[in-house]
Amino acid sequence: MTRIYLAGPFFSERQIEIIDSVEKALAKNETITEVYSPRLHQEGTHEPLTKLWAKDVYELDMEAIRQSDVIVAILDFDGKEVDPGTAYEIGVANMLNKPVVTVKLDRDIAVNIMLTESATAFFNDPEGLSTCDFKQCPSIEYTGKYR
Repeated sequence: MTRIYLAGPFFSERQIEIIDSVEKALAKNETITEVYSPRLHQEGTHEPLTKLWAKDVYELDMEAIRQSDVIVAILDFDGKEVDPGTAYEIGVANMLNKPVVTVKLDRDIAVNIMLTESATAFFNDPEGLSTCDFKQCPSIEYTGKYR
């Protein structure tokens, strides 16, 4: 069975709607044993939004990436850019040779080639994640616009 690290922004109502829909799709998938969603692990051991808390959360997330089998990354953000934290997590996953599966709902916005060429599979609908065989992690090419 497969452990998933879910990378994606959760700073606005729209971002939370998207990440929630991805979490629900992943929860239906029978090839997954665990989903680590950083938005649900913001506790840390120090006062929130302080330097010590930030270090706690960073270390929790980095360890969760190391322990995961596959990273699922949401590329939708505000405007044309990908969330910088998500881009960082994708880079870390690549350096650890972890497959990266991306989700991008807005097909009209181009994606940077560093992300299109480093990911294993692309989905434009979270529901596709509910039936994806994450044990095999299929290769699905990017078909959108490049930048």
